[in-house]
Amino acid sequence: MKTMRRSLPLLALGLALALCLTACGGKDSAGLVGGSSGSAVYTTPEQEATEALSDYDGGMEPAAEEGSPDTAPITPQNENRKLITTVDIEAESRDYDSFLSWLDGKLAQAGGYIENSEMQAYDENHRNCHLTLRIPADKLDGFLSSMGENCNVLNKSIRQEDVTLSYVDTQSHRDALRVEQERLLELLEQAESLEDIIALEDRLTNVRYQLQNYESALRTLDSQVDYSTVELSLQEVRELTEPAPESWGSRAWSGMKENARDIGQFFQELGLFLVTHLPILTLLGLVALVVWLATIKPRRRAREHRRQQQELIRSAGQANPEQEKKE
Repeated sequence: MKTMRRSLPLLALGLALALCLTACGGKDSAGLVGGSSGSAVYTTPEQEATEALSDYDGGMEPAAEEGSPDTAPITPQNENRKLITTVDIEAESRDYDSFLSWLDGKLAQAGGYIENSEMQAYDENHRNCHLTLRIPADKLDGFLSSMGENCNVLNKSIRQEDVTLSYVDTQSHRDALRVEQERLLELLEQAESLEDIIALEDRLTNVRYQLQNYESALRTLDSQVDYSTVELSLQEVRELTEPAPESWGSRAWSGMKENARDIGQFFQELGLFLVTHLPILTLLGLVALVVWLATIKPRRRAREHRRQQQELIRSAGQANPEQEKKE
């Protein structure tokens, strides 16, 4: 009991600090005071520990001072803000393969990479892709400028999400848990009874689990902040889309050129269809010729039969008026 009384100042410091720090961990601080069963760990009489905590306040600093991250998070300056940048780009290119080769080289030069890619090819001249690019944030502007010089950008939108407060709050929780982990390790070295060791290890496991979660969240935020996301939709075209003309004459000339291109494209596709389907068309032509040759005689007989019927009807019509006159 004398040994326990001599270590009461140290134990009181650990208990007070644990009570303050575990509030940011989102769980009850009873793990340090009473383990899973709720019983006292560091003193046998519960009142003795309470009196020690109330008496020993001369040399102990408060666990969370006014203005600390636990009570009043400090807002960083503008240059320290955590911004998640996402860029959506819709572009087109006449030289699809050349642009993709340039893009691979540019990403390697900038230190970026392709996170996800989806490609479709309808034919050799109609291909498109959707790429998710990750670019270092400090090289994003240069990358966007150079990309605009190598393809025709139709639409571009940039959005930024400020996660500074969330980052600072997560960081403060992580730091508080680190301090609590160190104190728990110190107390674990001084623990003598099995009940104390079990309670401390149980709380230490919980703290480490929460600490890993906060560190993982910080790593995710760091990755999103340090590397901007570019959602690129690229389409291969024969002719680049021109800006909308303003004057009537320009609009008329642009419409004529577009119609001429459409007519040329139609005849090209028609010729391609005829060439590619030539065997089937030839076979259908032979079948039609055989059918036509096989039906020549029946059609001639049918025409001759109709002609004879028409003559009989005509002769019968001429005989009837003469008979009427005789009567």
